[in-house]
Amino acid sequence: MVCDRPTDRSVRLKGPMATTATDRGEKRPRLVKAAASIFAEKGYATTRVADIAERAGIGKGTIYEYFSSKEALLFAVFESINEDITSRMNAVLDDDEPTQEQLFNLLRLGAEVITEQRELQPVVLDFWAASRGSGFEQSYREAVVASYTQYRKLVAEFIRSGQHDKKFRVDVDADALAATVVATVDGLGVQFYFDSSIDPRRITEEFAHLLYESLTTESS
Repeated sequence: MVCDRPTDRSVRLKGPMATTATDRGEKRPRLVKAAASIFAEKGYATTRVADIAERAGIGKGTIYEYFSSKEALLFAVFESINEDITSRMNAVLDDDEPTQEQLFNLLRLGAEVITEQRELQPVVLDFWAASRGSGFEQSYREAVVASYTQYRKLVAEFIRSGQHDKKFRVDVDADALAATVVATVDGLGVQFYFDSSIDPRRITEEFAHLLYESLTTESS
């Protein structure tokens, strides 16, 4: 989806135009950050590569050393967001907290992400519409599926771990419940974009209570 970072040349330039490995390593994340900002402000369809380059303080031609197209830049934005979310989920699940607190913290993280990424919701919708029938529709679909699969896997593994430790009911389908949790948080993010009057933190806190109760109450 995203072009590999070009290999540094063995011949070093001299003088003020010299580019160090550190400079090159910093440009890619700068471009991704700038792209996320511009996409959120202007929408995917109307954003130009030149706009992203200007925001990043990098020459337009330099972008193509890192990304083959505007679509590749958007994929990189998604990858960056997903990597951050996955890292934060792992941090919550690896934390030495009681199972109940881990579950609550996981849902609280969902509320944090919803709040942080509110302005990027229209970018997702714009890009999905633009990709329909295009050459990159399948790539986009695969990227989205991979993200959802990763989130479901993390939640399902947490539930199964609780079942193994006899903290959660063993008759619960971990995979089905994980899909429901991910769908709930994802759908809440869409609602919050259109209706900022709702409170993701309060809603996910209530959902966490209901979820924990359903996982720990013996079935009749």
